[in-house]
Order: sequence, then C-alpha cells, then structure tokens
Amino acid sequence: MINFFKPENKFNINLQSPSKSFWTTFKKAFLIKKDFKSFWKNLKKDNLPKELVEITNQFLKTESYEWVSKFWRHCMINHFKSINKKSPEEALESIILTDVTSHTYFEKKNFNNTCKNLKNYENTNINIFKKHKNLSPYDSISYNTTTLLYYNLKKEFTKSIYKRINRKFYSQYSPNIEIDNLEINQHLMYTISELERLQKIIDFNKKDIRILEIGAGYGRTANAIISLHQGVKYVIADIPPTIFASMTNLKKHYPNLKIDSAFNLGNSNDINELIDENDVTFIFPHQLRQLGNKKFDLALMIGVSLEMEPRDIKRYMNFINIVSNNLYMKVFEFSGLPFSFYKVYRHNVKSDYFIHDNWEELFNEVGTETDFMYHLGYKIK
Repeated sequence: MINFFKPENKFNINLQSPSKSFWTTFKKAFLIKKDFKSFWKNLKKDNLPKELVEITNQFLKTESYEWVSKFWRHCMINHFKSINKKSPEEALESIILTDVTSHTYFEKKNFNNTCKNLKNYENTNINIFKKHKNLSPYDSISYNTTTLLYYNLKKEFTKSIYKRINRKFYSQYSPNIEIDNLEINQHLMYTISELERLQKIIDFNKKDIRILEIGAGYGRTANAIISLHQGVKYVIADIPPTIFASMTNLKKHYPNLKIDSAFNLGNSNDINELIDENDVTFIFPHQLRQLGNKKFDLALMIGVSLEMEPRDIKRYMNFINIVSNNLYMKVFEFSGLPFSFYKVYRHNVKSDYFIHDNWEELFNEVGTETDFMYHLGYKIK
C-alpha cells in the first residue's frame, strides 16, 4: 500500500530521477529543514564577490525568498558552501559549472529513440577521440559522440546561424570539438534546439521584441537571442547565486549594451521605465507583479519549473498569463520534485504545470537533448 504513493506506481511512469523510499521521502519533505536565511547569517562572506553578497542580502528581504522551494534552498546552501573559500573569479566559475551547466553522455537510456531520427551519418573532419580538460578519456569520447549526434540532427539550422551567434559564451563552459570545420559544443547545440522551436512561436524579424526569461542559468539562451537579434528588450527574473552569474556574463560579453537591475525598485512605473531604458534588465521574481499587461512577446521557462513547488508554478503561470503573449517551456518527460512528498510533473498533463485551459498548445514534443526532454509551446489568449 505504501508503494502506491510512489509516482512510478501510481501513474505507471518512469521518473527522470527515481523516487526514494517512503521514509526517506517523508523525512526530507516534512522533517528536514533547509533554512537558507540562518545559513547565510552565519556564513563568512569575506571571499565572496561583493556584488553577489549585496544581491543576496537584497533578495532575502523580499517576498521572492518565500517562493523558493526547499530543494532549491538546499541547492543554494550547497552552492555557497562550495564557493565561500574561493576567489571571486573562481566563485563565479564554480557557480556556473556546479549550478547551471551539465553535459550529456552517450548512453542508451538517453538516445535509444533519438538515434532513430538520424538522417545522415556522414561527417568529416572530426576527431571523435579528442581528450577534453576535466573529462576522462571515456567521458571525452562519450561527450564527442553525443555532440556529433546533436549536430547531425540540427546541421542545417546550425550552419545558418553559426557565424552570427556568440559562440565564445558557450565554449567557456562546454568543450569544443571540430565537426565539418565548425567548432561545436553541447551548450551551443542545446541552445540551437531551443531556438529552432522559438521560431515556431514568434517572428524574430518583428521590431521591438520583448522577452521575459524566468530562471536564466548563466545566460545561455539570453546570449543566443541577444547576439542574433538586435534591438531585443530582455528581462531576466531570477534568484542568487545564478542571477549574479548571468548578469556578470552578459555584462562581460556585451559591454556596449545597457544592462541594469531593478532590485531596489518597488514602484511599477519605475521598474517599467527602467526596462524601457535598458537592453537587459534583471529583477527578482516577486517584481513580476509590477510588469504591465501583455508587455512581452514571449516568456521562457527552461528547466526551472521542475524545481518549484506546485503553488509557485501556479503563481508564475498566473503572472505569465497577464504579462506575456506566448510561453516556451522545457521540461523532463516525467519529473519528481526533491524534498517533497512524491510531487510529480508530467509533460502531457496540463494541470501539473497549471497551464490555463484557454492557452493554445503549439507543440509538445520530445527534444534531441535526450529521449526524456520535452519542449512545450503555448499561445496565451
């Protein structure tokens, strides 16, 4: 009877990360506390980047902190533990490499179905055995094979934007391998897979496009859109420490753009005026309620909803219904929320993500990243 609570048994699905025993799940959901505020108060901050400390202090005074799931508070504690004895430069790199980046390796569980979509097995000028820094020889070969598969599936689109997209942004954190005389890495290919679908939602040739991204990681998707489409207004709603990483990266790579934060602003007119004045604006999540009706052409939620409590996903969807005309999401096929009592999100059940009934589904399709990564697109009416 206890096993009935497990989503795998209750819904007859396979979770991306299998659920734990009843006692372990109960203990994490109800008994273990993850109090980031207390942790932060006692943390020695001398080695942390000053701007990150300031942002985090501001964040903890806001309502946004209450919207952070127990799982993500757990992650925040671990992240700051790992960086508080490092130099500011090392801390930034650690946030990105530990926090918001990953690589995919060539395993049957990831690509058994994806491989069926391969159309052309012929590639030239590739050293599949190239050894990468910080990867073992085996992982290097697996990484190279996976990257080749990604490129093969998106070859034409990749070549069409290759010279215009800011590739240096990705090669900092994802090793390059030469394919068809092009420097390719997995983070570039993740982004290209997303861009191809975003073009199904909005016309990027339109002037004065406005994008809202909730949870931008280290700025991977923002970099692509900004480098490919001039004149875009971009707003990022996020929390520390990742908001510090994306802000630092974008300022470094785009010194000629106006990039600022609205963390200290509480007035709706002031926030919207700042957004109008800047190319990229950073806000905390609670400031979404200050944005104007249908202010954005597109809202992005890439791999973030699966880390939220259901009540918070519902809150974000209600905000998006007000401020945006379209939504793009990237989710696992079936995912369970850690530090919760068997809470699960299914890509094909709209109520799990609180998708409004009147939203038009444009696509819900498996991606090339793995057999269990899905891309969802909606027109908001």
